[in-house]
Amino acid sequence: MPRTTPGAQKSLQNYWQMKETVERCDLALAKWMIDACVLFNIVNSMYYQHAIDAVTAMDPGYKGPNLHVIRGYYLAKAVDEVKIYVETYREIWKKTGCILMVDGWTDQKRRTLINFLVYCPKGTIFFLKLWMYQMFQRLLDCCISCLERLFCMLG
Repeated sequence: MPRTTPGAQKSLQNYWQMKETVERCDLALAKWMIDACVLFNIVNSMYYQHAIDAVTAMDPGYKGPNLHVIRGYYLAKAVDEVKIYVETYREIWKKTGCILMVDGWTDQKRRTLINFLVYCPKGTIFFLKLWMYQMFQRLLDCCISCLERLFCMLG
């Protein structure tokens, strides 16, 4: 005699499908937090879980990812996705070429920051930032070094 009636327990396949759905939902929340520059310790707020319950299509019992999971696993996963996305741009750079754009400014402490962006028909990507005080003292040597480094990275 079976201990439970058929259909009373979830199948193993349903369990794995649910686990994948939970991970997709957790990743979406992690990306939102990263994009919005929300401090990771927001998950310690007593309102965090209420917000999860209000906006998610998951069951009301869904528990959001904790601080360590978001700043570890999901941040690394989001970084990997961005790297893959940028790689699609690199393929276009090889076919069509690209334009290196430079933007610089000086902060209140008189440090110079230079941002390097790469433009191609698909769009513009932020590529690299350099704080010039970390580099060489002479401007010409610094520029040559930066360009050599960029060309090596661009491929």
